[in-house]
Amino acid sequence: MKTQRISRFLLVVVMMVTAVLLAACGGSDEEDLLADVLERGVIRVSTDPNYAPQSFLDENGEFVGFDIDVAREIARRLGVEVEFVTPDWDVITAGNWGSQWDLSVGSMTVTTARDEVLDFASPAYYYTPAQFAAANNSGIDSLDAINGQAVCVGSATTYESWLNGDLAALGLPDSSYFATAPTGITVIPLATDNECFQAIQAGRTDFQVFLTSNTVVEAAIAGGVPIQKVGDPVFSENLAAAVDGNSSLDSSSLVARVGEIIQEMHDDGTLSALSMQWFDGVDLTQDPSQ
Repeated sequence: MKTQRISRFLLVVVMMVTAVLLAACGGSDEEDLLADVLERGVIRVSTDPNYAPQSFLDENGEFVGFDIDVAREIARRLGVEVEFVTPDWDVITAGNWGSQWDLSVGSMTVTTARDEVLDFASPAYYYTPAQFAAANNSGIDSLDAINGQAVCVGSATTYESWLNGDLAALGLPDSSYFATAPTGITVIPLATDNECFQAIQAGRTDFQVFLTSNTVVEAAIAGGVPIQKVGDPVFSENLAAAVDGNSSLDSSSLVARVGEIIQEMHDDGTLSALSMQWFDGVDLTQDPSQ
């Protein structure tokens, strides 16, 4: 009888020690996305292979661009490698990533609608104006001339929201708007912004004007695409890194750490240097509202 009591006692002790060890090894860390990334040694970042100069494939099939370099630097300061994945933009902005990737560093504007499903790192890592552009021979040379036209945009972008008059979803401060949307237009969404000017270049005629980032317009013009800017920028965007707000792992520590890294990159000039490298000597990392 005494031996049985001792055996039961030892069994209880073993079970308690095992529970403590399991909790120490796999408890909170297994539920934390930052800890998971650090243990894995790789952070998976969503990007766009067709969004020069922010992110695109070079002649060797390697990812290059401003967003790519920002993501690589975030990974370096985290002490991990980076792996790029290329889901569709509307899938990224919809949230519920299903743990297929960890972080978006893809020139995403912080909006009210996106803030409901994504957690944005603060501060933004750069700022850029939205710009209309049209085919050189289109006769569209002013904002007024866009009224009644078919206008191309990237699907599920801030540009599409603005053209559709959905300012509530866009969620930008009043100071970010410089113009009102044209009237009587037909919005034609394509998978990415760059497909708009590429379609015009390829001879597509159902639209001759599009709205995208000023950086994309300038890169296309510099690349010899026969387009021109139409009017001045129409609104300004704050672009930030983001994490899935419905991640199965707690993402708060990763969001906070990425925000700290981005602030460090602002403070030490890394972001400014990358901006001037990729945007023809222009520093787009300074908050225009400051």
